[in-house]
Parts: sequence; C-alpha cells; structure tokens
Amino acid sequence: MNQETPAAEPMGQFDRLTGALFDPKPAFADIAARPGGWWLPLVLLIVLTAGYTILYGERVGWERFMREQLAESPQAEQLSAEQREQAIRQQVKIVTYLAPVQSVLVWPVLALILGGVFLFVFNVLLGTDLRFRQCFALTCYSLLPFTVNTVVAIVLMFLKDPADFDIQNPVASNLGAFLDPNTVPAWLVSVGGSIDAFSIWVLLLLATAFSAGARKLTWGKALTWVVATWVVWLVVKGAWAWIWS
Repeated sequence: MNQETPAAEPMGQFDRLTGALFDPKPAFADIAARPGGWWLPLVLLIVLTAGYTILYGERVGWERFMREQLAESPQAEQLSAEQREQAIRQQVKIVTYLAPVQSVLVWPVLALILGGVFLFVFNVLLGTDLRFRQCFALTCYSLLPFTVNTVVAIVLMFLKDPADFDIQNPVASNLGAFLDPNTVPAWLVSVGGSIDAFSIWVLLLLATAFSAGARKLTWGKALTWVVATWVVWLVVKGAWAWIWS
C-alpha cells in the first residue's frame, strides 16, 4: 500500500532569510506555499537603509553631497555665491528629514510595483496561476541582497575617509562607478549604475523564486522573462536620462 509523502515542515523566519540568500530553492518553495512572512525582509531593508542615510548625515554630512550636486547643475551657474549658499542650506535641511522618510517608503513601493509587474508577466503572458500575495512575498525576499549591499556600504563609510566616500556608489559594485560622468553620456552612466552585482544576484533570486512558486515554469524560462523585464527597465531609465541630459 502506497503511503503519501508527508508535507514539508514549515521553515522558520530566520531559515527563510538565510535560505533566500544562500539556499534559495527550498526557501522560495516554502515562501510560495506560505507567503505570510513578507514583512520581515521589508523591515530589514527599511531599517538598514534608514540607518545608512542617518549615519551618512552624521559621518559624512549632506552638505558636501549637496555642493557636489549643485556644482553639476547648469542652473547653478546663474546663481550668485550668496544664492548658492542659501540653496545649499535649504537643501541640506530638507534632505536631512526626507532621506529617512524616503528609506521607509521606497522598499514597500518597489516591492508592490515589482510584484504587480511579475504577476502580469507570469500570469498574463505565460499563463501561470500565481496569486499577488505570492508574487509580493517572493519579491520581498528576492530583494534581500540589497541588505548585504547596505551593510557593506555602512562598513566602508567608517573605513574610508569621509571626503572619499561616494553615497551614489558606496560599494563600487556597478559599471556606473567606473564611468566618468564628465566624458561619458549621462544615459550610459545611468544604465551602468543599474548593472550591478547585487542587482544580478536579485535577478537570479527572482528567477528561482518564481520557478519555485509557479507550476511548470522552469528556472531558465523564469530567468529569461525576469531579465527581459529588467532590460525594458534599463531602456526606459536610459531614455529618461538621455531626454533630461
């Protein structure tokens, strides 16, 4: 008499977090079957990103960042020295409060958008039967490599001289970090900034996540559509930078 295979034991939250990063296939199968723990990776992303921005303000200071941004703005050439200083003071005051708030909002909004996009891609275009709750949870856990990126950036912030720390490329893990914005077109720098080692890690996790969550969807097919969606984003981002450059 055949016996039914026992259902897999539910994974704990810590096992899900570490599994999503280092043993993703069983972790994402568990997340797809039980998508209720989506909040934990979001909390980690929010806390680390908010902490990073606050520490940057104290360790490096937003004034230097704003001076660099203003120096690159063509409109700044029309301002007097007094007007520039006033603009910098106002911007520093705004970003000191806005940056942590933005850190709280950016990850939930990004996860919601990506969850909706991949629900459309895999259900409408490929005919899978994923639910939005599954897509959202799988996306949240797939974004976890950015927690590693943020931790490394915080460590580098304290190891480097504050004058040498670049908030836009703190880890120098993307192609944009090696392109000179003074000689390379703005659209290429923008696209290069998204071709990042951690972003590629996320793409691989997304493919693993959706192939584990959707029936009859191979990892290779999932990866093809995830990368195709990412390439569309790169084209839109590059076009936007080209229009405004």
